[in-house]
Order: sequence, then C-alpha cells, then structure tokens
Amino acid sequence: MAEVDNDGVVFLRFGDGEYGREIAGATAFRAVYRVGNGSLGNVGAEALFHVAASPSSSGVLRVRNPLPAQDGVEPETIPEVRQRAPQAFRAEQFRAVTEADYAAAAKKLPEVSSAVASFRWTGSWYTVFVGVDPSDPTDLVHLPNGFTTLAPVLEHKVRAFLTRYRLAGYDLEIRPPRFVPLEIDLDLCVHPDYFRGDVARVVAAALSSGVLLDGTPGFFHPSHFAFGQPVYISQVYAAVTRVAGVDSAVVTVFHRYGQVDNGELAAGVLPIGPWEIAQLDNDPNFMEHGVLKITARGGKL
Repeated sequence: MAEVDNDGVVFLRFGDGEYGREIAGATAFRAVYRVGNGSLGNVGAEALFHVAASPSSSGVLRVRNPLPAQDGVEPETIPEVRQRAPQAFRAEQFRAVTEADYAAAAKKLPEVSSAVASFRWTGSWYTVFVGVDPSDPTDLVHLPNGFTTLAPVLEHKVRAFLTRYRLAGYDLEIRPPRFVPLEIDLDLCVHPDYFRGDVARVVAAALSSGVLLDGTPGFFHPSHFAFGQPVYISQVYAAVTRVAGVDSAVVTVFHRYGQVDNGELAAGVLPIGPWEIAQLDNDPNFMEHGVLKITARGGKL
C-alpha cells in the first residue's frame, strides 16, 4: 500500500503474508507508477517547447501542444475518502490518529456529553489535550478559587478509555471545559390580558439552565450547548416569544459577563471558543455563572 504523508512523500507498506504481501526474501523491487500535479498540471495550449530526449529519440524535431491539458484533479482529502469509501471500510475504528478521532472516542462514553481535543508540543513529545463536558453536572467540581475540575472518578474513566485508542509516543491530558458566563438584559412588553409578574417568571424559567415543570429543559440547560457552540440572539427571541402573554421583547444587553459589549448585540451572535461552553445559570449566589435581567412592562399588576 502506498501511503502519502502531509509533505507529499510516499512510503510503501507491506503485509505479513496473511494481510498483504510480505517482502521476506525479496532481492529486488520494480515499481510502476504514475505521478501528477493535480489541476496545476493542466498546462495551457502551446506551453510545451522542449523535450528531455534520450539518445534513441534524437530524431525529435519539434514539440508543441496545440490543445490545453485537462482532467488533472487534486488528491482526495481525508473527509472525501471517508465519504466515498465502501461500506466495508466504515467499520468502527479502535485507534485515534487525528484530533477529531480523540474527541469522537471520548463521546462514546455515556458520561460524556461533548468533547474536544488538540495536539500540543510540550518540548519533548506531543500531548493530546482532551476537553470533556460531563453529561451529569455533578461530575464537575467547583473549587473555592473559581476554577472547575472534573470529578476524579470520571477523569480516570475517560483516561483509561482513551488509552486504548492512544498512539504510542503521545501523552494524554484530560481537562474540564472552560465555561463562558453570559450577561443578558431583556425588556418585555406583556399582553394586557396577562399578569406582568407571572409572564416574567415563566420567561425566566424558559431561559433557565434547569428543567421546567413539564420535564423539558430550559434554553440554557447544559445539554443544549457543547464546545465551541455560539449563542444566537434569534434563538433567545424564539424561546421568549413562545411564552404565552409576551407581546414583544427586546434584548438590550448581550455579551460575556464582566466584559464590555464587543459587537455581539449588533451582530446577533455571541462567539464561543473551541474549548469554551456558554453558561447562564442566573443564580444570585454565583453571578460569575451568568446573569439574566428581565424588565417587564405592561400587562396586569
């Protein structure tokens, strides 16, 4: 099998006699192959003028190409290969090679809601850093200094599970997510037939991080947000306007808690980094976990 690395260098990989042909006892190799330059090899018309001729072809008098070259194609990318490969090659992979492989392997555990991974050169070798968002919020340990860590039991389980997939020569580090607390201010106009306080409480519940009385999770429930998932203001409006009694709503503040507006309100989207997860618990005892302020007008008192 011919394998091409990221620099375009080709290596030949042989088998053991059962899985692929082995080379034991071979004394010479004869390779027949073709190479190309992809779409860059499509030279234009009348672009060839010289030929590197051997002595046996010294009778060549002129070289020209009246027509342009065509049909040169680029090498297939890894995603294209995966999409076009036969079903037989889509079996479950029990090794992790790319960053996406490590994240996909971690998400196989039911205790993991979402995951992200990245390679970092630590000075002597590569280390695979894997961020884990637990399915159960109790697997997150909030320390007094404001930092968050994973419960030791979950961390050990994820580490042991990913070790089965890890390539030799790579270290493994399991990290908790970096939560991004949000600050949202909302002005409500309540319908005249509804009580102002009741509508405001229902809207706060709809945008909460808990579970509603009917068993559905609130908009900011941890299960609704994963690593790198942005928060769109249109989704907030959709959750608010579904509440009975809301005539209209306007978001006046929409940015990260403790920071100034960086254009998120005007753009209608709050970007979240690859290792970050949006958070808005609206707990007055832990304002650093996100704050929601609702100002209701109209309606009945």
